[in-house]
Amino acid sequence: GIYVKDFTELNAAIANAAPGDEIVMANGDWTDVQIRFVGYGTEKKPITLKAETYGEVIVKGKSELKLGGEYLVVDGLHFIEGSSPSRAVVEFAINQDTVANHSRFTNSVILDYNKEQRNESDLWVLLKGRHNAVDHCYIAGKSNRGPTVRVDLAGNKNIKNYHKITNNYFGPRPPKGGPSAETIQLGNSFTSMAPSYTLVANNFFDRCNGEVEVISSKTNFNEFR
Repeated sequence: GIYVKDFTELNAAIANAAPGDEIVMANGDWTDVQIRFVGYGTEKKPITLKAETYGEVIVKGKSELKLGGEYLVVDGLHFIEGSSPSRAVVEFAINQDTVANHSRFTNSVILDYNKEQRNESDLWVLLKGRHNAVDHCYIAGKSNRGPTVRVDLAGNKNIKNYHKITNNYFGPRPPKGGPSAETIQLGNSFTSMAPSYTLVANNFFDRCNGEVEVISSKTNFNEFR
């Protein structure tokens, strides 16, 4: 793999990444890093961004991760002691034009990563594009406004998405009072007639008491197991 010790080295490695490359983030604190992971892997040779050791790559402060391209994997990051500077901690898009497809966020943690003001809205994981996966993550402690995980269907790049949200542990989410505190929200009222084909399976919901809805399914052709 390509071993990177700071944000400059990380950006250079991402810029030069070829299919099959593994970028390894060094153990330690990564503070105020706004990661833009853009790359074009292939089905057999994805581009992977992974922690040197699970649990020891700590992404903190005003940090976030945005993915764009094809066949990307992010493996083993821990987001704690901070909050996103934008509307999402992990977003499967760089902007409206560049979304991620066939990409995966796995074996990772987002814990108590809350904005300072409780009514400031954000999401912790925002799924866009198609054929993306969020699996084997521990996500807990969201106390401010906004769903924990949201699937966005606005725009043709994001419908019929076939995302998979599987084998995650959604830890306690304290009651917020009022709406907009679901753990998983699929679409919204504007896209309620759109086909999503999202699979939500084998997740554990532990005291997800943000609001009355744990999962809000506002789109069609979803499957819950």
